[in-house]
Amino acid sequence: MADKILVTGMTGNVGNEVAIHLHKSSYPFVAGVRNVEKAQKQFEEQYEYVAFDFERPETFPNAFQGVTKMFLVRPPALANFEKQMKPVLDYAKQAQIQHITFLSLMGIEKNPIPPHYKIEKYIQKSGIPYTFLRPSFFMQNLNQAHVYDIKELNDIYIPSGKAKVSFIDTRDIGEAGAITLMELGHEHKCYTLTGGESIDYYQVADIFSEVLDRKIIYSNPAPLAFRRTMINRGIDKGFANVMVALYLTTKLGMAKKVTPDLEIILGRAPRTVREYTEDHRHFWE
Repeated sequence: MADKILVTGMTGNVGNEVAIHLHKSSYPFVAGVRNVEKAQKQFEEQYEYVAFDFERPETFPNAFQGVTKMFLVRPPALANFEKQMKPVLDYAKQAQIQHITFLSLMGIEKNPIPPHYKIEKYIQKSGIPYTFLRPSFFMQNLNQAHVYDIKELNDIYIPSGKAKVSFIDTRDIGEAGAITLMELGHEHKCYTLTGGESIDYYQVADIFSEVLDRKIIYSNPAPLAFRRTMINRGIDKGFANVMVALYLTTKLGMAKKVTPDLEIILGRAPRTVREYTEDHRHFWE
């Protein structure tokens, strides 16, 4: 049977980039989405879509039909491993999936709290060949979660202190994900994916100021003030807590590591924060 990849998380940052790269490479894949019609309207119509929902096991047989590999993204809202993730992995084993590339988290091997830890361990135990991608902080958070502050208030409003971060572009993560599934040699590998340099948010603000041609500051709020602001804007308390926890790990220096893994997979240097800012400037103008 010819290889065919089931791409989950296609409506998100990284999954969408995986699909773009597979499509460019003419590699067969199907995008597993909760709402096929909505995805067809929002994304490329020429992609093949199939109904797939982690919480509806009745969607699994059709989604895995004719599939040999899988790009796995845990939907952010699904935190219960036993109920929401284990059934999919059990079905993947039953369907004799030959390779899973899983989008995990940087440093997860030492952090059993996020669900990604249990997912990694379970995949390893299942015997399915795997690749774990453990990326650093996404540059794209700046044109999504933080777009309002930068565009309207000229402020990178993030509680990360003076910590350095090895920012990574999700376009690079998606391309790496596609490559690990298209090429042999990535089985049973764990890659810590980072950008090529580690910089702090003051340096990021300077880059934004130069590219956007106006003064952008990094105000570095206290974590509780940040949490309060997010909740006042209507962000769910649970998600606000997750954001604070994430930035606390950054503040403690847990996102500063730079590795060669991404460059080795891509065969080129990772995109820089400046390249990312220039490519996405329309979000903040």
